[in-house]
Amino acid sequence: MPPQTRLGGLKILKEVVQVSLIEYKGDKGLPGELFRLLAKDEINVQLLTCENHDQTWGMNIVIDSRDVLKASNFLERRFGEIDYFTSRSAVLSLFPHRSNPEIAGALLEVFGKSGIEPKVLAHSNSAISAVLAEDMVSKAAGALFGALRFGAYRTPGDWKLAQKDGEGLYREVVASYQEKRPRVYFLEWQDGQVLLQLNLEGNDLCRVGVAFNDFARLGLALNFLISSPSAVEGRRIMLFGLPETHECDYLGLLKERIPGVVSEMTSPVAIFSMNGPHFADRYGIVSELLATFDRTQVELLALSCAVSSITGVIHAHQIHSATKAIQGCFEVPSVIRKACTGPHSDLSPHF
Repeated sequence: MPPQTRLGGLKILKEVVQVSLIEYKGDKGLPGELFRLLAKDEINVQLLTCENHDQTWGMNIVIDSRDVLKASNFLERRFGEIDYFTSRSAVLSLFPHRSNPEIAGALLEVFGKSGIEPKVLAHSNSAISAVLAEDMVSKAAGALFGALRFGAYRTPGDWKLAQKDGEGLYREVVASYQEKRPRVYFLEWQDGQVLLQLNLEGNDLCRVGVAFNDFARLGLALNFLISSPSAVEGRRIMLFGLPETHECDYLGLLKERIPGVVSEMTSPVAIFSMNGPHFADRYGIVSELLATFDRTQVELLALSCAVSSITGVIHAHQIHSATKAIQGCFEVPSVIRKACTGPHSDLSPHF
């Protein structure tokens, strides 16, 4: 990462459990039903990635460790045929990323060179989050401080001291909202995007990071990023969104940078994002969103919920149906169409 690129900081959320599951039977209603039950049991979702490929759903869900027994019980009772596993984890978030693929590239290169394998990656409006094994947090923080610059902290010791002074600030309090229609600060969307999918092994992270640096040199914006569980042991699926362009053959570049990787591209797609005052209360928000998409037959391709933001990918021709559906179940003061030219694009109102 160039010396002029400076990050604001990083945050750690501990005492959480990651639940990964895959559903092979093409049940389009699975995510909606799952999150309806989570909402019914008041299980707060701290982070979520969701991906629909050939009617197979792959999901990573991060919940508070106090809720894991309750979640496991209803998963086995209601979805006994689903493959899933749980592991004690922590969430590390870097901010801000400004949709610059160089930030994600640097993170992946650091992890790859340090032998740190993130279980999950998720992208929000403000941050890039990685779910790690709980015992890898200190190693990950030390590696990041060795390679990146953080404006507020010079050393891992400075950062740890700040964590002690403000311990618990990142653990968001579940909102007890009574709104019939949860509020959104604004809803933004952009079309003219492509969704790329990679089937990766653990040792591919550095090479993906190099590819992201190539995208940054072209001035492209990284508008979406998640990882999803793979049916093949030792592999993971990574999905990311970039603008459509004639300047770069994405699949050719990925084949060159990551020989042997299986890559796919879906185009054109649109990406929407939003956040709101109660978006820490994930069990209500995600359930509402998926239910309205089911009712209006909007096909969700991928979803990321992290750091109080929701970002989703749909087919481009459904973007207006999706924004209307969201306005039907959330209080949305403004809908903004976002330009898709590069990492620092301006926002322009859409009417």
